[in-house]
Amino acid sequence: MFIALIVAAGTGERMNTIIPKQFLPVLGKPLLAHTIDVFEKSPLIDEIIVVINKNHEKQFRDQVLTNIHAKKALRFVFGGNTRQDSVYAGLELIFNRPNDYVLIHDGVRPLVSDEILKRSVEDVVKYGAVCCAIPSVDTLKVSKNNNCIESTLDRSMVWRAQTPQSFKISIIWEAIQKAKADGFCATDDSAMVERLGIPVYLVIGSEENYKITTPQDFIRAEENLRWIKS
Repeated sequence: MFIALIVAAGTGERMNTIIPKQFLPVLGKPLLAHTIDVFEKSPLIDEIIVVINKNHEKQFRDQVLTNIHAKKALRFVFGGNTRQDSVYAGLELIFNRPNDYVLIHDGVRPLVSDEILKRSVEDVVKYGAVCCAIPSVDTLKVSKNNNCIESTLDRSMVWRAQTPQSFKISIIWEAIQKAKADGFCATDDSAMVERLGIPVYLVIGSEENYKITTPQDFIRAEENLRWIKS
């Protein structure tokens, strides 16, 4: 079985809004509802788990759950102080299903396509651990002090990670437990699996599968969603 674990426990501080960005209305319903819709409509996904901030339960119930028509099993759980803590909270619901697969996705990436989900599902069955990403088209610089360039990376070897990042549950559960025991805090899920020495394979993502972080991203997403639904 394939389970979507949608992480939406953030406060969205960089949007500079009182309302957390995952609850900002887009075309009549919260942004998070649009993200859930993608997985709800996909025939590849069997279950959905949403991780939310414990202070957002009423908003989630009143604004999100009332705006989706869930036919699949859909559960929610409260997240922690970091994204990694929130992923852990979601995995605690399914760690006893080691042979199933989980697609971990950001709640504020509503434009993930059916094609990306298809590639993720096919490749995670084949490899056990895959990361959606796109090749860098920009030259990337490394700077540690005073905004001075220390080195230039070979962009042919650099990819920009996105979500979903998909894993056999037994693999990601082992990885996140070890990260927790070691006090290691990752910025994405693949980094925890990499520490186990397990290869994580790349799945081609899309420039449209961007994470909504700034007000400019929100405006762009609203335009994209309007076009998709027109």
